[in-house]
Amino acid sequence: QPNHLLSKKIYNAYLPEKAKQEMEISKSDKLLIRLQDIAQNKGFSPSSLTTYLRNPIDFYKKRVLGIGDLEDVEENVAVNTLGTIIHGALEDLYEPVLGKFLSESDLLLMMKNYPEVLLKRFKDEYKDGEISRGKNLIAFEVAKRNILNFLDLELKAVKAGDAIKVLHLEHNLSVEIVSALLPYPVKISGNVDRIELRNGKYRIIDYKTGKVEAGDVKITKWEDLLSIKKDKVIQLLCYALMFKNTFTIADFELEVGIISFKNLKAGFMPFVDNSTKESVISDSVLANFETEIIALIHEILDAEHTFVTKNT
Repeated sequence: QPNHLLSKKIYNAYLPEKAKQEMEISKSDKLLIRLQDIAQNKGFSPSSLTTYLRNPIDFYKKRVLGIGDLEDVEENVAVNTLGTIIHGALEDLYEPVLGKFLSESDLLLMMKNYPEVLLKRFKDEYKDGEISRGKNLIAFEVAKRNILNFLDLELKAVKAGDAIKVLHLEHNLSVEIVSALLPYPVKISGNVDRIELRNGKYRIIDYKTGKVEAGDVKITKWEDLLSIKKDKVIQLLCYALMFKNTFTIADFELEVGIISFKNLKAGFMPFVDNSTKESVISDSVLANFETEIIALIHEILDAEHTFVTKNT
């Protein structure tokens, strides 16, 4: 139309050259003091050490600054909450039999009571949330199936003649690492899900609600330990180191491993040193582990090493 003046413009959203800006934090005197306070008092947990391996900035935010993940109001039972609930229900079920050898009648009683115990844990953890329908009902049924399958695994072991005595649940362990490579003694501390005596061997069990394969807890070369793919090995061997420091037991054999609720058919998956094919934790295994873990802690505490974003 002659009375209209038309013009054309094209608008594009601004596209940054980098999707995410990398962060780098230098270690000031105050930051070094904060690290020393953590290292010598509360201590580094095995999970915090593996967090550093994944991304030092995440370690800095969560462990040094104390900034947790954003907590949204949950309408559904989240995966991490479900894991907490399962852990808690197993603790409640096994608490009455601590310090005694498991019998078939003990486990049959647990298999009778576990739905009620699990429901209480759901209500305690999830407060007034609706768990009788929808995704929460599915989560509850998944948890029931996981616990029943686990108890069935235990019952089969007892029927097959295994002598199982559960000694500790959710037990705190710690060890002080002393080395000329470190500026001061460093504490490693953490909770283990279960410590038991099975057929004469001590065993530390870490429950995982996610999928874990046997290969995840094996190592062939110790120089590969600080690869993030071996984070579960680091966690298990931290437990072994702390156990040997905490309990003064003469001439005992120790295994550390994982039970994965998404891979229960694999049963207990112990740490294995592929160079010897042995699952029993030897002094040489702990010596090799200490060498690697000291190198990791040295990097965390070293003033010259910055905390920098690691792309995963």
